[in-house]
Amino acid sequence: MKNIGLAGFGFIGKFLYERLKDSKEVSVKAVWEPISEKTEDLDSQIVCKDLEDLGSRPLDLIVEVAHADVVKALLPIITSDADVMVASMTCLSDPDFRKQLEHDAAQNGRNIFLPHGAVLGLDGLRDGRSLLDNVSITTTKHPQNLGITNSQIKKREILFEGSTQEACSQFPRNVNVHAAVALAGLGFEATHSVIIADPNTNKMHHRIVVHGRGLNWNLEIESFSAGEVTGSYTPESLYQSLLTIISENHGFCIV
Repeated sequence: MKNIGLAGFGFIGKFLYERLKDSKEVSVKAVWEPISEKTEDLDSQIVCKDLEDLGSRPLDLIVEVAHADVVKALLPIITSDADVMVASMTCLSDPDFRKQLEHDAAQNGRNIFLPHGAVLGLDGLRDGRSLLDNVSITTTKHPQNLGITNSQIKKREILFEGSTQEACSQFPRNVNVHAAVALAGLGFEATHSVIIADPNTNKMHHRIVVHGRGLNWNLEIESFSAGEVTGSYTPESLYQSLLTIISENHGFCIV
């Protein structure tokens, strides 16, 4: 039986908890969520009052499904006492933080797992790194799914075009797919990102275009919105990634 903790109990955190609560392989022993109303229906024994409380529990794995800032706050915990699965991969666009995370995890014999989330084809990007010349990713979402409320956007509009590193800085909750593509391929500075707001769509659309020596790839992924910033495929994908880590101790791992 693996003991896990959830850092975040929003849409995805609740989805994972419901899927895991009757598991014979996994026991959710701790849940941390800054908005206490979200956890009031849980057993008080598993609710953590703060991140330090989460870090004090005997856990095999912490699953972060909160926000990029939470990953940085978790650093002292996750690199000494437990492995971690990081969903908010935009935090890794900070090269100093990424280097520190890799160093500390390696020093303590811990793993940092990266789920593929809402994107496909990361294994191909990773395997073909030495052949890649250009990688770009374009994401199209409704303005509300990009965190833009009461929007004056009335038609399809490009909100951002530039490096994935800058996209992660400007849209830390919305471009984890871009971070995953950058980590698998050419890196944050060399990957090109485009973010489009379209008030006439109810889907989340990602287009990845890859050019390299002997290859040209065009990959399109589309899913319906299931939460404020989450597509319908993402929670199930994270759940399956979690099962892979737990059952096989195998995943996309930084260290």
